[in-house]
Amino acid sequence: MLTSLVARAAFAGCCTAASAGVLAQAASAPAQAASGASAALPLAHPQTSVLVEGLLKAWYAPAARRFGGDGDALVDRAQAWCASGAQNPTPTTRDPALDAARQAWVQAMASWTRLSAVQIGPLLERHSDTRLDFQPMRPAALDKVIANPIANDGPQTDRDATGRPPRGTGSPGSGPSWAREWAMDRVGAQARGLPAMEYLLWKKPAAPRTPACAYLVVLARDLRDEARELALAYAGEAAATRSAEQAAAWFNTYVNQWLAGMGRMRWRDLEMPVRSWGMEQAPRAASGQTALAWRERWLALRVPTAGGAGAPDGLVSLTSYLRARGLAASADALARDTALADAALQGATPATPSAQLLDAAKRVDFVTHTIAREVSTQLQIQLEFSADDGD
Repeated sequence: MLTSLVARAAFAGCCTAASAGVLAQAASAPAQAASGASAALPLAHPQTSVLVEGLLKAWYAPAARRFGGDGDALVDRAQAWCASGAQNPTPTTRDPALDAARQAWVQAMASWTRLSAVQIGPLLERHSDTRLDFQPMRPAALDKVIANPIANDGPQTDRDATGRPPRGTGSPGSGPSWAREWAMDRVGAQARGLPAMEYLLWKKPAAPRTPACAYLVVLARDLRDEARELALAYAGEAAATRSAEQAAAWFNTYVNQWLAGMGRMRWRDLEMPVRSWGMEQAPRAASGQTALAWRERWLALRVPTAGGAGAPDGLVSLTSYLRARGLAASADALARDTALADAALQGATPATPSAQLLDAAKRVDFVTHTIAREVSTQLQIQLEFSADDGD
């Protein structure tokens, strides 16, 4: 399946030359003043179309393919751990199969964080964040689900006409006495996804050949299936043609989701652990991967905003877009604020002094000011309230 995805999205790089051409044309045009007194610019514009095309082909489609591959690896490693002969694992257990499963989870978490930092298109339409990354995870709900397998329409031993579990039901395989099945569309968000797997790999490691490990494999398969669907969906989005008006509507949504993503980084990732939760409740604390999660989320916010290290060919950053539209002053302010936030976040870990983390959160918030207070008016972008806006 991944081979077909690569084939369907192989032309992603073709937008690079087009991007450069439109940028050059726009740069040679007379620049419009970036002051609030200047006339608003139309959002439906060739450069907007190039920006949207670059985001889909150079960022979202490749990120979704990478997440799909990491989902496949996670299933393989989880199955290998749950079929091993290890006994009574603890959070400090070092076992080659468990270490491999943990590393596969880390890789999948990192690729998911990069893909989902700004949620738009299939991520929104499929409610993937709720399915894969609802936080906080509820250990009591997880224990209840493990103890009470949920079948689609009957007892947990139901099979379809082929003898297989019903569609949407997960199981590490038929036969073993420890195998169970769960209809994932009937499992609450508090007991599934990456947080639940993190708990079963680190906090309360699932012992091989137990119902807990069976559920771990089911969760890995559920993530893999969602990752594959996202990869297909973004490949389709990248290949689709859209009018200038459709591109403008997509970009309007993107700006709102970009603001929400910045807010999530500032509030949930940085401020809440410092001000309220404590660092033991920071994202990915159970696995010790909080710093990695921060780095991946910030990279996925910084690169589409200002380019720089890690920017793929064909991606038009927001700063480049603003310059191409004649909004050089706004572009310069956005680039400056992004650089300051980047400097504040360098090397951030849960052990970083609270004052420094709060300053970094403030710097992330400053990045949004130019877009929210100036560009939204200059380009007639409609801003909407998001649940991730914070306090």
